[in-house]
Amino acid sequence: PNVLAVAEARARILATEAINNAVRDKIVNKVQYKDLITIHKDTSGQITLIQINTIDINRLETETALEVTSILDNISLHGVTVPLGALSGSKVLANTGPDIKVLLKPMGTVQVDTTEAFESAGINQTRHRIVFQISAQVRIVQPMLSTDITVKTDVPIAETIVIGNVPQAILNLR
Repeated sequence: PNVLAVAEARARILATEAINNAVRDKIVNKVQYKDLITIHKDTSGQITLIQINTIDINRLETETALEVTSILDNISLHGVTVPLGALSGSKVLANTGPDIKVLLKPMGTVQVDTTEAFESAGINQTRHRIVFQISAQVRIVQPMLSTDITVKTDVPIAETIVIGNVPQAILNLR
């Protein structure tokens, strides 16, 4: 159980790093809110419609999923190492001894789902957020040991505040 716990912890770290690296390479500094959203206004300049660019969001989802899969495949070639002392159950010996190689196998597919939310951000303000929910499954494989872990991460892709008119009066009816 100790080897499995250490391997799980390291696999989670590696999978989270894979997701973060994919986001950094495919999204950060390459995507702006205006690329994903078109804002339509009326003649007085008031926002009448916020339209999502579904094609670009789908492209980003696909590129991100492929990048995470590629990074996880590369990680699975190397596996993770666990010190032999972890088998002892002793806290003193936990990080000692030669390393045991534990294999990791990406399992299934990387899932990237987009969620969008409008939230109140003040009396006349609305926050619009687009978030990628990324999940990846990894299997830890070792003779007599095997377990699956799922790593999930929410990554904000775009966020803006939409400012509306200040109301003439505010009623607080309870």
